[in-house]
Amino acid sequence: MPDAIFVTGATGFLGSNLVKELYKRKNKITIFAAKKSFHTSLKGLRIKRKEGDVRDYNSVLKAMKGCSYVYHLAGLTSDDPTKKDELFAVNVLGTENVMKACLRLGIKKVVHISSTSVLGVSKDEKIKLNEESYPDLNGTLYGQSKKLGEDKVREHVAKGLNAVIVNPCSILGAGEVVPNMLNLIKGISRGRIKITFPGGTSFVAVDDVVSGMILAMKKGRKGERYILANGYIRFKDGYNKIAEMLKKPKIRLELPRVSYYPMYFLAMVMEKLAKNPAITRSMIKWAYGFRNYDCAKAGKELGWKPKITFEQALMQATDYYRKNNML
Repeated sequence: MPDAIFVTGATGFLGSNLVKELYKRKNKITIFAAKKSFHTSLKGLRIKRKEGDVRDYNSVLKAMKGCSYVYHLAGLTSDDPTKKDELFAVNVLGTENVMKACLRLGIKKVVHISSTSVLGVSKDEKIKLNEESYPDLNGTLYGQSKKLGEDKVREHVAKGLNAVIVNPCSILGAGEVVPNMLNLIKGISRGRIKITFPGGTSFVAVDDVVSGMILAMKKGRKGERYILANGYIRFKDGYNKIAEMLKKPKIRLELPRVSYYPMYFLAMVMEKLAKNPAITRSMIKWAYGFRNYDCAKAGKELGWKPKITFEQALMQATDYYRKNNML
């Protein structure tokens, strides 16, 4: 009999890709999503849809009944100080509600999707951050909210819940609904981006994250967290790979690292004065920091091995944008 799987956040970029793969594997799937929330990738799939909000415990409990396994992806991605209450309500209270319902219903196993944002950034590009890193998350509201969400998972693990945490880094590929990569590609395509920040980040293709989540459900150890990352790239190099793909001129200018403190101070002022600040302290930390993550644990314990390169994932993303008339 197919596994009965409950997926929150199924209408997002990562969630929709996960649901498609689970569907291919003949699983019985119930998605939990907000009213009117939809992703084109889910069109035509014979899956159950339950409408609700992770902030409402009773709606989560009711929708989850009859399922055996849970993937919890629902979350809000933002560092906008004006959205702090909503951010923490979704990422912390929402996670608590899902874990509480899982425990009450005797769910066999849960995979909670967190983020490498909980691991912070390094000031040394050569240092790889791993699952045991303990960062300073001051000024990063999103990182704080995801860390507190992980704490809720661990609280329920201590009560007997079989839950595993997965921490993907920057995800690339087809299906993005929050237009971060789309805006970057558009900016480079139209010649609007002339300069880059001096930091760097790890990346991973969405299909590789999906395979990692499925392996975490099969092999992940109770209470453990697993980083999913493929490789590391400087922002300047990444931007220029996009420029090369689009046959646009290289971006040669990179801000010097000494500009960090003036930019951080500017962001702090803007956060205090502007309702929707163009830059935040979190953005500056991310843009100047090094997010080089070690995925050895996922390889050793889950047998996970990423297969898709940065260039291939970029092409998949671009093809998706073109197919959906977004470029």
